[in-house]
Amino acid sequence: MSQQSEPRDNNTPPRSPSLWLNPSPWLRKSKKLGMLAMHGVYATRRFLDSEISTSGSGFRPTLIAPEDRHTRNLRKIDKLRNIARKSHEVLVSVNTVFPLTFFIDTVIVDRTKVTIIYRTFFFTARTISIRIEDILNVTCSVGPFFGSVMISSRVMNSTDHFEVNRMWRHDATVLKHIIQGYMIALHNKVDTDQLSRDELIEHLTELGHESGH
Repeated sequence: MSQQSEPRDNNTPPRSPSLWLNPSPWLRKSKKLGMLAMHGVYATRRFLDSEISTSGSGFRPTLIAPEDRHTRNLRKIDKLRNIARKSHEVLVSVNTVFPLTFFIDTVIVDRTKVTIIYRTFFFTARTISIRIEDILNVTCSVGPFFGSVMISSRVMNSTDHFEVNRMWRHDATVLKHIIQGYMIALHNKVDTDQLSRDELIEHLTELGHESGH
């Protein structure tokens, strides 16, 4: 008598006797899927823990408030004061020799200009200020003990000459070297604002020296 096969639904997968008898492949696959799932859970937890610890460590984003008009004005005023104070820093000051000149003349060089003070009587003086940029030439005449300096400047379309006589030889030489060095530095667009007073005097004196001297 032949055995009749049981009717099978089309949606039911065929039963494999080997899978039911040996379920090890299904267990291995299930174990791998479980390990992958747990690995993702652990990775997510570590990420969240690190975010929480970082946010609780005291770090706070720094927000810079926009600068208002009053603060900008104060900053500009402070900058202007610093420039004015630095511009009046005297590099060299030379006087004529008494009693060769009874009323002593003075030449002052600062970071921005050369000031010549001619004194003709008690409490009487004529002051001339020349920007370093306006100086065309500076010459020095020296003798055994004394010297004189002549400064040529550009004013409008004319050239003015200012001469100071009867100063010590060394003073006249130093004055000429510093003025000439400043002219060379400005002509070559050298930024001297960052130099200290002593450094600036040293560099200008070196620049102003004539070759061979």
